[in-house]
Amino acid sequence: MNTSNVKNNLKIIHFGDSHIQGDRITGEIRKNLQELGGNGGSGMFFPYSLCKSFGPAGTKSNIVGNYSFATLLKNPKNYRIGPLGYTIIMDREAEFNIEFDVQFRGKRSNKFSILTYERNDSVAFKLLSPGKLLDKSKLDDHIYRYTFISDEIPTQINIKATEVCELWGIEFINDVGISYEQYGVVGAQFTHLLNYRKEIISVIKNQKPNLIIFSYGTNESYSNIDSVSYENKIINFIQEITTNIPNAALLITNAPDTRSGGNTPSSELLINRALSRIAEKTSISYYDLNNAMGGWGSQVKWQAADLFSKDQLHFNKKGATLIGQIISWALIKGCDLNDSTTLHLEKEIIKALPSDSLKAPKLTPEIKNNTPKYKTYTIKEGDTLSNVAKKLKTTVKRLCELNNISEPNKIQIGKKIRY
Repeated sequence: MNTSNVKNNLKIIHFGDSHIQGDRITGEIRKNLQELGGNGGSGMFFPYSLCKSFGPAGTKSNIVGNYSFATLLKNPKNYRIGPLGYTIIMDREAEFNIEFDVQFRGKRSNKFSILTYERNDSVAFKLLSPGKLLDKSKLDDHIYRYTFISDEIPTQINIKATEVCELWGIEFINDVGISYEQYGVVGAQFTHLLNYRKEIISVIKNQKPNLIIFSYGTNESYSNIDSVSYENKIINFIQEITTNIPNAALLITNAPDTRSGGNTPSSELLINRALSRIAEKTSISYYDLNNAMGGWGSQVKWQAADLFSKDQLHFNKKGATLIGQIISWALIKGCDLNDSTTLHLEKEIIKALPSDSLKAPKLTPEIKNNTPKYKTYTIKEGDTLSNVAKKLKTTVKRLCELNNISEPNKIQIGKKIRY
């Protein structure tokens, strides 16, 4: 397979709900992309099983000592939470251990990092498994990344807390290949990210992704949503990301057609229209996954073709593979990566679909990796939006549109705005 036009150090981060956390869909996408650009691993991952959830595959985790956890959805003590959507709070002297077997989907290496949230600047844990500390870097207030190296590729990572600290993620560091990270949280909605936007942006900015994907809408589809408020909140969040991480391409996919326990998602069409408008207003890419399935009502055909689990909300292995192939097809074609691969995937997709459901899926606009869309300007003391617009050779209206500014006379010193 020709891979000459594929970057050899591409990083993709995929946010979403249980469809993403489960890694069946994203696992298929990762496999297809890494066949083109090499195996750069699964990036940052989390021991979800310690939080009464599932995954990651091929790992066994345990903690000896006292610990608790919180998630984007369940956080009564208001802990700070990173982009993976979970945090494990380890008491002093607690020991964390994670073992890896052949089923682990990531690519292990002798260099790895641990992401933590700490109350002070002292070293909050020590490595018990073989290896030595290369670096402790501060990403933002209380957020640290420890980088270790060992003589051999570890089959387990074992740490002991010397202070109360929070575990946010683990990553095997691979310098070559496509790294595909999935940041899914069971039950999550797009707006659940917003209370932790500072922490999320700080971490993913450090990850230096080429592409960030947001796949939400399923859980919102079963709720009553104020679509105007929903749009405005997400637009503001997207604009913060593009301002702080201007070199990353962004993509939104919409909610697939599901029926949770046979229940019809009353807000699905409303949410998918909102997601489309968000992408349009922020000038980022949008993929109509619902349409690719066959549109509203296609779930019936998919269910009859044995592509859904019994709950009718999640895809079984066969259905998840097909969804992963559809998204892979769109990404590879949209990024103009490899024509022969898209032709192969298209044949596989059409063969597996329950009918001729595929409605010319495409990415609009086409994704271009590492292409900055905007420059940024930091508001200084004495600035007004009017004199800033004049200085930047643009208009107040344009600045308001790009930065979701509703009150032009109230701009915050230190705020970065796009132009």
